[in-house]
Amino acid sequence: MSTTPLTRRSLLRAAGLLAGGAGAATLLTACGTDEPAAAGGTRSAKVQPRSPGTAGAIRDSVAEQFALESKHGLRLDRKAGGGPGAGQEQLLTGVLDIYAFGPLGATEVNTNGHDVVIVGPSLWNHGRWIVPADSPYQSIADLKGRKVGVQPPSSDTYRAAALAAAVNGIRFDREFKLFTGQPIANLALYERGDLDAIIAIEPNATRLVGSGNRQLASVDELWRTGTGDSSPLFLNGTAVRRDWLAANRETARAYVDFTLEAWQLIKKDPTLIGKYHADYGVPADEKKAIELLPERLAPVYADVWDDTVFANLDKQIDLAVEVGVLKKRADKPVYEKL
Repeated sequence: MSTTPLTRRSLLRAAGLLAGGAGAATLLTACGTDEPAAAGGTRSAKVQPRSPGTAGAIRDSVAEQFALESKHGLRLDRKAGGGPGAGQEQLLTGVLDIYAFGPLGATEVNTNGHDVVIVGPSLWNHGRWIVPADSPYQSIADLKGRKVGVQPPSSDTYRAAALAAAVNGIRFDREFKLFTGQPIANLALYERGDLDAIIAIEPNATRLVGSGNRQLASVDELWRTGTGDSSPLFLNGTAVRRDWLAANRETARAYVDFTLEAWQLIKKDPTLIGKYHADYGVPADEKKAIELLPERLAPVYADVWDDTVFANLDKQIDLAVEVGVLKKRADKPVYEKL
């Protein structure tokens, strides 16, 4: 009798021998556990290059310092470029294999004929309502009828801000004069004095606070107040097309583990955040912002992927449908545990 341990793979191979070689190939492909590794035992995936000036930009520097790519058997093929909207479009069209999606964005594209699934965490929500230091406004309700800058309606940041306002009884798209655009464009308008407030994401929010602006509220705080939820508000996670996942499950798992380890290293040693301040687009002369970065950014990195997160995703989707931020739920869950 053989003493070889029985594994799912060995059982599949046995089944394939009984059914014939073609049957084995079909079974292994269907389970997504037999995708070919690249030279040297690594697995390749097409991802977007780091996006300087974003909250996640530090990951690659940390990965390089601790050799995480090779540790997790990955060879990341950095393709294309552009902002979040461009990256999500490139995922849908196959230019990229992996990109970030939030639960509301994934639901919307899936109800329009795509099949995207979030397989691991990336960032908790880091949208911040910012006003000038001398602003008379003390709450977002005070800003009704005022000019507020925010990312485009197709972004996860916009959808989450709209939802967090809605659960506090405020109709985001009707009660504010919204100026939608890319973060750098809205930042220019705000700093010129053309906006009463801006919903800034990190690290821009920290740079604004570091230069004397005032944080009125965070989107996460508004969500918790309006729902009573004690869990952090999930912004986005590692997302893939479901057909790609079927053939590349081990690659997806390695990528999720790669990202999780980077975030865990940062949380263990937040001084890494200050060390790589240039990745965030924060120049050396912005000393106050650099001082604030570890305290404000370390909590942003999502290193949990469990039932508490899944409950948060489902609640976001349910409430988004209820308040009209989404038209309907997707037919299948937009998240999965590998």
